[in-house]
Amino acid sequence: MPIVCITGRISFQKNPKLFNEIAELLPQIKFIWIGEGELQSELKSSNIEVTGWVDRKSALELVAKADFFILPSLWEGLPLSLLEAMYLKKICLVSDIIGNRDAIENGRNGFICHTSDEYVQRINQVLQNKCDRQSLTNQAHNDILKLYNTDIMAAQYTKIYNQ
Repeated sequence: MPIVCITGRISFQKNPKLFNEIAELLPQIKFIWIGEGELQSELKSSNIEVTGWVDRKSALELVAKADFFILPSLWEGLPLSLLEAMYLKKICLVSDIIGNRDAIENGRNGFICHTSDEYVQRINQVLQNKCDRQSLTNQAHNDILKLYNTDIMAAQYTKIYNQ
């Protein structure tokens, strides 16, 4: 059974309502929310599992076992959970917001989605082998190695600080 996951607090920012809508449209897929939060009651679809808070190692192991990482957030900075999922070669599906768009280039290293139907369409596209899954995940992984490694990030922050 394919697995879709997300990590983080179940809060308005992370858009649990949309996560639940997507899960309801894909009852044959397991959805896992790694975390907990005040809006957990919005996750009503029977195919959603909420793990509660787990340690970092366990969270990364759960993401590693998933096929897809989804981040339907209403706003983000540069989401570390997305960068980690890209590094782990997950198919990443994200909302069209700053932060997500900084890391994901639609169709190149993941997918930017606008509606629950679009998330469903992209997931089905991957499952039906109508896109090059390996190319997407390899590109995402390589982008992390080239653009978001600690040396490059430190140099970029130093440059900003010095300005």
